[in-house]
Amino acid sequence: MSKLGESLRALKARGFAPIAARSPARSFKGELVCKRGKVNARLTISDWDFLNYPHIQILERQAFLPELMPHVDVAGNLCYFAPGSVTLDRYDPATAILQCLDQATAILDRICLDSSYRVADIQNEFPAHWEYGQLLPPRQVLLGEIKRSATTANYFILETGDKKRALISNSPDEATRLANALGAKLKSSHFQCWILRTRTLPAVPQEMPTTIKALFDWIKIWDQALYTRIQNILGQRDYLKQSYLPFAIETPVGWLGFGFDLDRMRRETYRRDPKKYRQYLHTKGGSQNLFRMAIKQVSASFVHNRNLSYEDLQDKRVTVVGCGAIGSFVAQALVRLGAGTGERGILKIIDSDKLGPENLGRHALGFPSLFRYKTEALQEELLRLFPHSKVIGIASSAFEYKQLFDADLIIDATGEEAVSELLNGLRLNRDAKIPVLHVWIRGNGEAVQALWTDATGGGCYRCLTIPDSNHHRKERFELLKTASFQYTDGCRAFTPYAVSAPLHASALAIDMICSWLQGSPSPKFRTRSVEGADVYKLRNHDPSKLKSCPACDPT
Repeated sequence: MSKLGESLRALKARGFAPIAARSPARSFKGELVCKRGKVNARLTISDWDFLNYPHIQILERQAFLPELMPHVDVAGNLCYFAPGSVTLDRYDPATAILQCLDQATAILDRICLDSSYRVADIQNEFPAHWEYGQLLPPRQVLLGEIKRSATTANYFILETGDKKRALISNSPDEATRLANALGAKLKSSHFQCWILRTRTLPAVPQEMPTTIKALFDWIKIWDQALYTRIQNILGQRDYLKQSYLPFAIETPVGWLGFGFDLDRMRRETYRRDPKKYRQYLHTKGGSQNLFRMAIKQVSASFVHNRNLSYEDLQDKRVTVVGCGAIGSFVAQALVRLGAGTGERGILKIIDSDKLGPENLGRHALGFPSLFRYKTEALQEELLRLFPHSKVIGIASSAFEYKQLFDADLIIDATGEEAVSELLNGLRLNRDAKIPVLHVWIRGNGEAVQALWTDATGGGCYRCLTIPDSNHHRKERFELLKTASFQYTDGCRAFTPYAVSAPLHASALAIDMICSWLQGSPSPKFRTRSVEGADVYKLRNHDPSKLKSCPACDPT
């Protein structure tokens, strides 16, 4: 029997019969046999490779099922496996399909039999229920940077073609930057959005509120203090200046938003006595429809810090010296780590060269930036990708830039020993407290290395070499077993390596910066080599200061 035939036979044994479906999908109708009773369901298979799980929809909510359920949206669609959590066997579709039905049944059983599971699960994923637990589509709202002390924020409108989104932000500059990045037209509204915060998990209602009165009743149960703050707002005149009243609430599980229209005639009538409008909202006006919002955070603090368990580079002044193969990828990674954000944050990239055709094969920039200053082109690209960031490109030599050490961190991404030595000497001569991270590629990309230097002691960049009678000086920690080879192009020589090498070096540098953000950059000297590289194995460690080093121990 074919695998399709085996699947049909397995479904028939479970009581699922084929029903009409839009090709190439196949749909089946049957019952999920739960411990409290049977639930009518529809199974739709559109991907027989099971990259996407079969779709299961509850067709009729039985009396033993609660009105509001975790993993089930308003249309009855059941999320029984988290995306990517289970790999179904494409070579045994019959077993895979039955596995899905069994899991769906288990989820419904747990919802029915374990009230604590139901409540906890709904609370943890409450924003999803809030957004999609209504038949009308939620209003799409972006949330920018909101000051901790803010009680209101601007309510902007973003227009992209015939689509509209709202943007809530305390910063008109941020709104402009985000609109430009999204290719949207920014429109100022006359609305203010009221900002509220609570540390209490949302109460789980029997069903999501759809009217103003139901909203008030639910919030009163959820958080009495929050309810009181909303009522106080409705007792003041400010809100009656606008025809629509939006709220955004920060909760332990994310932001919830809602709003409702205000009656024009009653606004005018009750302007001098807003408490009467509040009373109206608790009586006849309470039957008015509520608009729930789908809030998506787009602030710098959310975008750059969400995936971290520690603070990002917000408010840090970071300078990258060298905007070539290594520096371009380092700069891209830095903005993703929050560089250039915050009131104090700034990312400076310094390089005097222009992007040539010879650079394209291993640089973050491409043909649109050809023959432009690397710093200017990279600055433009970074701001296009991350409009929150403050990035300054400086097309000059780092040693001509007088504010070079006006930073919290300097990254030497030149990969040029002479430049690194000079930068190291300047740091030592100034007795600078600013840490400098040197990163470079070894050989033809077989390995990458990085050294963190700061005021806490240990070896400097020059401490990595020792005197040698034959070659003037040699590596203190030998790495390459065979010398790298070079190509010549006219009067120029260059070391060939693939784009993987600067990516490798950039990753090493960022890992060390992340170590610094977590409290310690140790080990300060690190080496990473590619598989099969002809190199000596070096231990990552904190190098000691070299006695009689001409840079840090000239005596």
